[in-house]
Amino acid sequence: MALSPQQHEVVVHDFKLHALVLAVAGSGKSTTMVERIAFLVEAGKFDPTSIIAVMFNSGAAKEMLHRLQKRLGKRNAPESCTFHGLGTRTLKRLVTGGYAEPWTFEANVHKANKFAAEVITSACRKYGHKYPRLVAQDFLGFVDRVKSDLKSPAAVWAAGDWPARYEWFVPWYNQFEKERTEKRIRFFSDLIYDPVKIMLNNPDAAAYINGRYKHVILDEYQDICESQQSLVRFTAGTVARVMAVGDDDQTIYGWRGAKSDYILRDFHRDFPGGTTYKLNRTWRYGHALSCSANYVITGNTDRADKLCISGSKAPNTELFLEYEGFVNGKPKIVSIVDQWLKGGGQLTEMVVLVRSYSKSAESQFQLLQYGIPFRLEGGDEASVLENKWVASLIGWMQLAAGQVAKNAFFGEPDIGSIIGIRKFVDVPSLDVGWENSGILSKLVLQHPEEGQGFGNFVSAHVSSQNQMMADRVLRRGKLWRKLRNMGKTREYPKPVILLNELLYFLDIEKSVMKEANKDEEAEEILSLIEAFIEYVKVNSKGKSLPEFMNHVQDLLTFSESAKESTVALLITSCHRSKGMEWPCVIMPSLYQGSFPIVPRSISESKIESHLADERRLFYVGMTRAINKLYLIAPRDPRLDEWLRACKGGNCDDVIPFAKDVSVASQFLYESNLYLSKALPAILAGGKGRESLRASSPELLNRYLKELGVDFQVPKIA
Repeated sequence: MALSPQQHEVVVHDFKLHALVLAVAGSGKSTTMVERIAFLVEAGKFDPTSIIAVMFNSGAAKEMLHRLQKRLGKRNAPESCTFHGLGTRTLKRLVTGGYAEPWTFEANVHKANKFAAEVITSACRKYGHKYPRLVAQDFLGFVDRVKSDLKSPAAVWAAGDWPARYEWFVPWYNQFEKERTEKRIRFFSDLIYDPVKIMLNNPDAAAYINGRYKHVILDEYQDICESQQSLVRFTAGTVARVMAVGDDDQTIYGWRGAKSDYILRDFHRDFPGGTTYKLNRTWRYGHALSCSANYVITGNTDRADKLCISGSKAPNTELFLEYEGFVNGKPKIVSIVDQWLKGGGQLTEMVVLVRSYSKSAESQFQLLQYGIPFRLEGGDEASVLENKWVASLIGWMQLAAGQVAKNAFFGEPDIGSIIGIRKFVDVPSLDVGWENSGILSKLVLQHPEEGQGFGNFVSAHVSSQNQMMADRVLRRGKLWRKLRNMGKTREYPKPVILLNELLYFLDIEKSVMKEANKDEEAEEILSLIEAFIEYVKVNSKGKSLPEFMNHVQDLLTFSESAKESTVALLITSCHRSKGMEWPCVIMPSLYQGSFPIVPRSISESKIESHLADERRLFYVGMTRAINKLYLIAPRDPRLDEWLRACKGGNCDDVIPFAKDVSVASQFLYESNLYLSKALPAILAGGKGRESLRASSPELLNRYLKELGVDFQVPKIA
């Protein structure tokens, strides 16, 4: 098949040398890898069983195998697996050689969680954690990070952002490993960790693995962690030649141990004497987006020196800077959707990309109000209406509107009614336990008058010695009685007044902060709640409480039906968008503190690295677009002034690192949008390019030079 000169160079790379391939977004790296492997089999005459392609997830591994089989036939197609698949193969060989024991592998995450909960039960009791099953999820996250970093638990704790209340995780890691060893069991992370540790501690085991493969092809190399790097190093040994393909500008999984150090420096340390190639032509998007994305990402100093340049057959991608507000009475995002559909586009061709799901709340409400079906990729907690804290507030408001438990149940309530009541009766948690919260909900349904069900529960299910629990339950019963009486007497308060009273009575903010594992998680939840509060303020005006709650129920009903729709707009996170593309991309809520996120507490020394991580994520989001990219920001007069001067790059003197909903994201300042949008006309030799001036034309001029264009934009002071 036809390859670009850059791709061809990679494909015919010397069989005897390692290679690092720096591939920008949309550069055809998958095609290049398939052709490289085909070249090894057809021209190099390497046995397909001596070649392995290692991909980052199972979907990519299956897709690569399918493409190899289509290209070479099933008999000549080499293996394609994930890193965990490579670890599994290595373990089996170590077992065969007598260097490892064939322990049981437990793939079920619930069983892994149960095992961890049993290990830490005594620690939870000692340190005041009531529910080991809940703590076990966080504990396993710490265990996995220790195993991915290959560092001591103390070192991982010191380098991370772990809740102080979990400091006992450090000594308990060894207890977890002790019990895992005694029970001869392996969990998901151990498929890489165990073979690596065996080979690190036993040179004979490492020598036994050496020589199995002649060529190892790695995809998404920028996302690799220390344990994976070590596994590849042992797999390659002294025999195999490694070709790693990735983009340091797309290193966005730092929270699980990925570092750009591996692709920038450590590859050549571990696999010396290799060649570095650059696939810097993208076929996904046009010159304007390439240029703007380059302006943004060059704000990072620790990166490979490369420019992303659109290929000759790339589409002409249009960039739009939109300000928040309304167009012909419709919210901006709804107007964009309408425009796309009127132009012949489909909802399934659109995506709303957000830095965090809480920042999609306003968009969710607007789409729901205008009947635009959307699919939210990220679970129920990402949905503003289905987030458990917002669902609790809605439940209490529905009770006050007389729309819940109108009559007592005679006999056993159905499971759906019990679940519905538990959603708000036990949020914030009463700490009665999962089973007891179900019993409480059932009693409330059977005896709703005057909150009698709460009293019945205390009498039958709370020990007389546990007065604190009894008080909590009875206080919640008092709220029930008050709100239910409102519904019966029809003395309705204004929705926003009731909501404020609920926030105060339930002490929602304190409860969220207490329950959240990290400050960032708490901020996410509180942002969703704030979005709901704002929605109530704006949309309940002129409506009685029952009228407004009927409106909310309509939104909930539409939200449920939209989930079943096959034709829907997608809302997802920039993290989840990696490796994907859409004709139309919308990035809303681009203000300082939203993107980049400004953590509630961050040390001065960590701001630069944090911004570098956020900048890479913004770059990934931008570069998902094919035809149109819409960037929605607050109306910021300084941004207009900055962009009209064709500025890009450092804006520290203009934009402080602080949360401010009135200030556009610093990444928009860095984007040099106006100059980037002028690039297609410059390349076309359009009239007026001779009069163009810019404050920051250096990067664009370099872009023109690499394309062989004999024109430069003059710099103005």
